[in-house]
Amino acid sequence: MKNIADDSESLAQACQKALGDTSKALKAFAFYPENHPLRRQIFDSAYQSMAALAAMGRISLIVQRGGFAVAGSQSVIETNPMTKALAQELFARELQRITIHPELSLADFSALLSILAVAPQKIAEEGGVGEMLLKAGVAAVTVNQIDVTAVFTKKTAGQPEQDAPEEGAVGDEEREPESEPEPETVTAQSGAAPQAEPGIDQIIAALAAEKDESRYRQLTRLLLKKALPLKLEGNFDRLYVVFLRLIPQLSEPARSAACREAAQEILEQLCLGETAEHLLDHLEDVDFPQKEEVCRILKLGGGGVAEAIARRLAATGSRASRKALGTALVRMGTAAQPQVLPLLKDGRVAVVQMGVAILGEIGTREAVRALTVTLQHPDQRVRMESIRSLARIGGMEATGVVLSLIQAEDEAAAVQAITWLGNCRNHAALEPLLQLVARRDLMGKLQVLKKEALRAVGRIGDRRALDSLFRLVRRRHLIAPARRLEQKLSAIEAIAALGGEQARAFLQEISAGGGELARPAQVVLEAMQHRGDEHE
Repeated sequence: MKNIADDSESLAQACQKALGDTSKALKAFAFYPENHPLRRQIFDSAYQSMAALAAMGRISLIVQRGGFAVAGSQSVIETNPMTKALAQELFARELQRITIHPELSLADFSALLSILAVAPQKIAEEGGVGEMLLKAGVAAVTVNQIDVTAVFTKKTAGQPEQDAPEEGAVGDEEREPESEPEPETVTAQSGAAPQAEPGIDQIIAALAAEKDESRYRQLTRLLLKKALPLKLEGNFDRLYVVFLRLIPQLSEPARSAACREAAQEILEQLCLGETAEHLLDHLEDVDFPQKEEVCRILKLGGGGVAEAIARRLAATGSRASRKALGTALVRMGTAAQPQVLPLLKDGRVAVVQMGVAILGEIGTREAVRALTVTLQHPDQRVRMESIRSLARIGGMEATGVVLSLIQAEDEAAAVQAITWLGNCRNHAALEPLLQLVARRDLMGKLQVLKKEALRAVGRIGDRRALDSLFRLVRRRHLIAPARRLEQKLSAIEAIAALGGEQARAFLQEISAGGGELARPAQVVLEAMQHRGDEHE
């Protein structure tokens, strides 16, 4: 028993190392150019690991969505990020099981990686991984593929749910390894009458009713098989209907995360490439009425679609098109940010300004450094847009950058910074703004900034500022009384904007005391009463 346990553990460890190294090699295959030394090094290491596994005998690995299992063995292959990534790549290519034979050669392993590096939709067009391996003359690696059509016909024919094996589960052939047939493409049972494949509408209807994660994923693959020809033929109107019917399933609270992920994957594949370009044509059409739906579809494409949108935005000379494309990038959120950042280096002011505005709307703090650079842009429109975007993003770093502008000699930039700190209700800016208002200014150089700071304090809406504002209004000044009066009037407006019983009592006191502030205090009190003091 101890020997059996040791052998099982040894097999599991060998599988884990071989699969992990193969996952790294597959990534290197796609990332590094053909003659790159790192690609060769990673590839050689992966082959040695896989050859060592093959030397232990014929190994049949069951592909699960989150990992692997050894057919006919109790060995447990622990899942790590690399094996999980490889399992997902194989699962996306409709592989149910992959068998490695002892005679695996370097050429066989290289051909396998070349085939697995091909996009899933292209593999489907070529007839599947098994067919591509046969064409490449590889006999040391064989695969079982899932016949998703058979899954659909079983379900629609009314067979019991237990007849369809769970995704990645060990079926009868795995329970009896001694009678296990040679791996081949899984098809419908021989002797069964051929059945017509379901149409797209039938598949989408089945998806809407399906709750089982395994069958749901298999149905999405069948939908991809049926919908890809539409994309290749340029039948985008039909694809548009597919998107509109499938997108609601992404937000159904009762549907599992795995089902939503499967739907997301197929929609992303259908959205990329020519489909995205067609949708962008509609987005730039000023008369097209369903721009919001187009933005929802484009959002599914991730970074690939974001790159296409950014490229269009940089190329267009139309202001309306830039606005529509910019809106689409904002809808995509953080996924679009890496594609937006290059726009900030464009030579045209309008493109840079739009890129800055998009980053502000997306609102991630990773964009602060890039926006700090555009604050020094030679065009004032870009500088002002950078201030607005930084104020929208907020947070300690962005707020610090905006506040630093108040100390600069550029009064226009300082006023803009103060204005947008108030518009964005940036509470972190409250204390620095109050300090600006209280700063000594015998020559009145800060008068414009102080009045704008008081208005910003009112817009921020933090009533902790009331005591400071009360002291400012009550204070008597002999020097520059006209300038001080302007500040007090701005303070009274800020107090009214902050609202509350404490503010109302203070304003009533000022209005009853007579003097030059009595009438302004009474006016703002009446305005507070008219709006029902919405701050209460």
